Amino acid sequence: MKIYFLRILLFAFATTLPLSILAQQPLPTTTRGIVKGTLIEVDTKAPVGFANVVLLSARDSSLVTGATTDIDGLFILERIPAGRFILRASMVGYPTRYVPNINITAQKPEVNLGAISLKAASTKLEEVEVVAERQLVDFELDKRVVNVSQDINAQSGSVAEVMQNLPSVTVDIDGNVSMRGSSNVTILVDGKRSALSNLTLDQIPANLIESIELITNPSSKYNPEGTSGIINLVLKKEKKPGFNGSASVTAGTYDNYNTSLNLNYRYNKWSLNTGYDFRQRSRPGESNSFTTDYYYNDFEQLDSTSYRLQNGNRDSKDISHSFRFGADYYLTPKHTLSASGIYRFGKDTGYNNIFYRFEDENRQLVSTTTRNTDEVEDEKAIDVTLGYRQTFDKKGQELTADLVYNTNIDDEIANFRQTQGTQSTLTEMQQTLVDDGNREIVAKADYVHPISEDSRFEVGFRSSFERLDEDSRFFDLNNETGQMEYNTAQSNHFVFDQHVYSVYTNYSNKYKSISYQVGVRAEQTVTKSDQRTQELKNDKSYFSLFPTVFVTKDFNPDNKLQFSYSRRINRPRSRFLNPFRDVSDPFSVQYGNPNLKPEFVNSLELGYLKYWGEASINATVFYRHTLDEIERFRLPTTFLVDGKPATETTFLNISDNKAYGAELGFNYPVAKWWRLNGSISGFRTQLNTGQGDTELSNAQLSWNSKLNSTFTVWEDLNIQLSGFYRAPMPDIQGRMEQMYSADLAMKKDVLKKKGTVSLRVSDLFNTRQFNFLSYGPGFRTEAENRRQSRIFYLGFTYRINSDDSNRRNRDQNNGNGGDDDEDF
Repeated sequence: MKIYFLRILLFAFATTLPLSILAQQPLPTTTRGIVKGTLIEVDTKAPVGFANVVLLSARDSSLVTGATTDIDGLFILERIPAGRFILRASMVGYPTRYVPNINITAQKPEVNLGAISLKAASTKLEEVEVVAERQLVDFELDKRVVNVSQDINAQSGSVAEVMQNLPSVTVDIDGNVSMRGSSNVTILVDGKRSALSNLTLDQIPANLIESIELITNPSSKYNPEGTSGIINLVLKKEKKPGFNGSASVTAGTYDNYNTSLNLNYRYNKWSLNTGYDFRQRSRPGESNSFTTDYYYNDFEQLDSTSYRLQNGNRDSKDISHSFRFGADYYLTPKHTLSASGIYRFGKDTGYNNIFYRFEDENRQLVSTTTRNTDEVEDEKAIDVTLGYRQTFDKKGQELTADLVYNTNIDDEIANFRQTQGTQSTLTEMQQTLVDDGNREIVAKADYVHPISEDSRFEVGFRSSFERLDEDSRFFDLNNETGQMEYNTAQSNHFVFDQHVYSVYTNYSNKYKSISYQVGVRAEQTVTKSDQRTQELKNDKSYFSLFPTVFVTKDFNPDNKLQFSYSRRINRPRSRFLNPFRDVSDPFSVQYGNPNLKPEFVNSLELGYLKYWGEASINATVFYRHTLDEIERFRLPTTFLVDGKPATETTFLNISDNKAYGAELGFNYPVAKWWRLNGSISGFRTQLNTGQGDTELSNAQLSWNSKLNSTFTVWEDLNIQLSGFYRAPMPDIQGRMEQMYSADLAMKKDVLKKKGTVSLRVSDLFNTRQFNFLSYGPGFRTEAENRRQSRIFYLGFTYRINSDDSNRRNRDQNNGNGGDDDEDF
């Protein structure tokens, strides 16, 4: 019944929205004037081409229209209503010029300003104050905002590399991110899921990102998916009228290359942007593990042991191309239509060689096995977003609606060759063909209605449909015929559908110095999993409520305290549900569990924020209680593989997880040329579960710290040194071992600040490893994993028609709430 009600609500919204838009369209005016002129250099009389010219209302300085001068310095501004205006002309290397007292009337609709002189500015680098730049990390009560443009790593690195320096965040060897020890994080792009959201963070170039928002306790307005919070990637958007952009190229050791082109054009009612990105990433690596297998008699007494040593080396090369396009059209000053799209394609190639050594209980050699794997994967991704935004006369009143479609298609071919011992024997050969398609459609709308200056009401809905279709075909080589034969026992075709219908409401108000917000989100989830190979189906439907509460005490503008509570959910991912057995390593098989339940978390936080001028601290204590947490679970196989013991890994619902801890983040300007920011957090995690006849529990205190130090050595040369340490972290069957590393980066502005040269060294001391200890009934494994992480990068960025000093000031203004003068 709830589903049908939501569908009716969607239909009503879709049919009434166009009528409301038409009803609020302003009547056309009859006067459409023209302002034209020519920009010239005052001394040489040479034309100033490709400068930005905008027309501002004399009444409130709001922007009316804008254009870019042509190669001869000529500009023409058209479709101007009657009124009084001010013209503003700007160009890199010239001070901004204003021309006041421009009148457009019905009697005189055209104004020719003739030649407008600009005088070249003498550059005074010593007047550029470092203190005018934004902080690398801005601490707010409900989130942390990382200004990626201030991170030198962003010149050549990936989003994953930038995140390694962020408070509360850790990144593993595959680019997967976790917050406060939990990997259940939701990745959004501009507040929405997109094709970029489905990529691992080490596949996304950091130079696309303006800022990263870390929201550990989101309100009910946000999708409650992700028990540890939300990471929102805010893409760069240029608001300056006219044509501008940037181009960059980066080369790194071990065949790592990046190139990027970003172009923006704003004219009259149109704002257009486009871009292209190329990325080649190569990551050689190695792994070692030591496993002890225990055998028990009928009386559950230890009978014997055996040992398995595993050494591996691997390499991969990922090549991707990405095209981006976006457009905003301003129907009226209060109605905006937008569209954006991303098309990405690429190819990943790699190999993985594993050597096994099997020993008996006396550590004597029993046998050896070598397994070689090579694979090729073709990837395609498409993301399309259509949006609508309407503002009203009442300040803060706003209606937004979005329709999002994204799809990812991966086709993979993997070949496995296995040889027993070193003698000349027939090689076992296997092959898998995997067609993996993921499609998602989201429709959402949000409405904000201010009731008074301090109170407002919010309401919205979201409807999403997601399908994963993974067809895995497994083949074995018949050595007698030389033909590959289809293996029905290991092949698998799995289709997973998920529908989520949700509505939410928020109410906020203020009493004296105390602000509060209460909200609730209601969701109906319907899932269908279809294991088509074995004709196994599993349908689930459940209804959930997600309340949120925020209370803030403002002692003064620089001294604030906030309490927050939220309930969130982590629905099992499709790869956690798919029962397909991955046998790329036959002695460590992995498969999903179609009977998984969603996990729910109750999260409480108490945060304190204090400013001393440009210095600030942010202190937080938190408690998180998760029910039915999803964890990897390893156990020995019930059968031998080629007469040898093996382990298998699946996913299970852990019954209980309690985590609590504290965080402290700070920004501190030591001097005008030296800035520090960092964080330290400590938390205790307690896990308890019962699996069969076995009771498992694990509890451990863990902590991590991060420090960024930025120096301005001399004019336009910045050096950034950053480092982090992460203590061991527990899971239900062991722990992730400690990890630490340091990065060094520097950049220098050249070509009168139109260009920037950057040099960066990741993992300066080559210390980054991903090691773990795992144990359970019948086994104990110690493993080490490394990827080549000490890489030298050299990059160059060129800004097209962009005044860097103005950009710094604009960044500062945006950090303080934005500058509406340049909004259409």
